[in-house]
Amino acid sequence: METGNLGKCLEMTNFSPDYMEKVAIPTHLREVEEEFGVKILLAVESGSRAWGFESKNSDWDVRFIYVHKPEWYFMIKEQRDVIERMYEDDVDLSGWELRKALVMFSRGNPSLLEWFNSPKVYYRNEEFIRRVLEVESLCFNPVRGMYHYNRMYNKHNERYLQKEGCSAKRFLYYLRGVLACKWIEKNLTMPPVAFRELVEAVVDDERIKAQIDRLLQLKKSGNECDLQLVDAELQSFTHRLADYYDARIGSFRPGLQRVSHEKLDAILYDMVLLQ
Repeated sequence: METGNLGKCLEMTNFSPDYMEKVAIPTHLREVEEEFGVKILLAVESGSRAWGFESKNSDWDVRFIYVHKPEWYFMIKEQRDVIERMYEDDVDLSGWELRKALVMFSRGNPSLLEWFNSPKVYYRNEEFIRRVLEVESLCFNPVRGMYHYNRMYNKHNERYLQKEGCSAKRFLYYLRGVLACKWIEKNLTMPPVAFRELVEAVVDDERIKAQIDRLLQLKKSGNECDLQLVDAELQSFTHRLADYYDARIGSFRPGLQRVSHEKLDAILYDMVLLQ
């Protein structure tokens, strides 16, 4: 186990999820707005708490999109377009400036698309979200999505599973990447962020579903760095799919649609003027 991860496991705080979601995180978001003079348009949970397989002491990965006052956009000097803050209550805040976010959105960035579909929302500007979701399907790139989730499961296999064994945390990351590839191959759309929804949609074998559910329960009832046994049948099922998508990805070339940049330019223009 990595030393940094062990230290993290020992240092986790024990605030209740209700307190964190309703008090601590909204407070941190207001502090960011005041410190940087920005307006947050969307703030969500990402990572394991958004996916639905957090441990009792998982940290909080809050991601947000923000917009500056209009004058910020009329400076010749290039400005920093990311805000990052770490807090002692295990909240990791990371935000992208609106223009940066829309550029990444136009390229079908899967991580950003997960933000827009997170089931845990701390704040959302309804007009902004409505307009983004109108063009979301045109921004999703199935090829880029397939490569993203392929890298995700291979990274976790090489960095963790092969070296540390099959901990629930690392195996669930690995499994989620594999199942996301299966969703994309079948639907050519963004996979569900909620892991249980993804499992229900792409796993047909009831025995495998039951084993995944058992692993989820172990993960959610334990601590972040606990080592839990993963069923051999579930491991075999996942490795077979991983091998299949490793071979499939080179020939996966569905047709693509493109969103008009004029629509994204209009979102940027209107959101800036509202500040």
